[in-house]
Amino acid sequence: MWDIRGWKNLTVHDDPPLVVAKQEFLSWLAEVPESNRSAWEERLKSGLDHPHFSVRLELYLHHYFRSNGWHIDIEPDMLGSPNKPDFRVSHGKDYILVEAKAVLEEKSTAQQTQRLRQLADNLTNKLSRYIIIQPLSDLPTSLSTRKIRNQVEQHAKTLTDEVLEFDLRDVHLKTPYSLKVVILPKGSEPDEAGGVGGTVSDVHTLAIGRRIRDALEQKAGKYGDIDVPFLIAVYGKGEFPVKTRDEVDALFGDRVFLVPTKGRGAVTESRKPNGFFTSMQDGTHRHEQVSAVLFYRFKWLDDNHVHQIHIYHNPFAQRIINTNLFPEVQQMVPHDDEKMIWINGEPE
Repeated sequence: MWDIRGWKNLTVHDDPPLVVAKQEFLSWLAEVPESNRSAWEERLKSGLDHPHFSVRLELYLHHYFRSNGWHIDIEPDMLGSPNKPDFRVSHGKDYILVEAKAVLEEKSTAQQTQRLRQLADNLTNKLSRYIIIQPLSDLPTSLSTRKIRNQVEQHAKTLTDEVLEFDLRDVHLKTPYSLKVVILPKGSEPDEAGGVGGTVSDVHTLAIGRRIRDALEQKAGKYGDIDVPFLIAVYGKGEFPVKTRDEVDALFGDRVFLVPTKGRGAVTESRKPNGFFTSMQDGTHRHEQVSAVLFYRFKWLDDNHVHQIHIYHNPFAQRIINTNLFPEVQQMVPHDDEKMIWINGEPE
């Protein structure tokens, strides 16, 4: 198998779609001020994934704001902080600080997720109960899933008519590891097909949502009090692409399934209060300084490619971003102080 990383993602062969994409990023690089261009070019042509994909996100953002009439300051100084945001953009009297973050799923993480996903599917079929397995740490590469399977099966025998949730912690060859396991009762099915178990277990979904949330946490607290709106832009790139449900899990909390204690009522879905937007500390929402989160997607088509963005506005933000500043961009916004709705369409 080819080792395709970094710049090779755009230069591995001369097929027209790849050539067009490469030339587009190079043309956007030419728009970057000369004082920053050489450093960005070095990252774009890096043989490693993280610098390559992170600068592709920054190139897109720079091109987007520039094309839409924004003034752009790259890595401006911040009063009272040694950290510098990627951009400060302004349009008339509106200012926004922008941080960009590429979230890459490393190969080892993808492999362990795939192992657990297959295990959850096998246990679901064997026990006739929906199984969710969430990795809470990296797993030792030599760890056999047989050991995990036996432990899950033992727990499954203790309660058959209730939701069972537990953390599985153990040590393999002197390396500690931990997992979260959720077992739904027999005969219980989530309202949304494919929510857990079966051929579409939630191992991947939970892991990706957590990775996005962790990445946002890294960016959110870098500057302390901010007196202008703050936007974090995310590019999820890895073995498994980030989907809308992963984004919602990250921002509004992990999904949990509520099973009636009596009778055979429907299983309903709720969310844990651990979302990036919804989590609280000392009676206030932890990330009120973040106004919104933008997600960027690069999508290959049959003979071309497209760039797509959509924005989730923080319903608890101290400083909001005017939705009119992003015309035609799909945006999730607060509505009637009770729910969030999409405007300008909805992402796939």
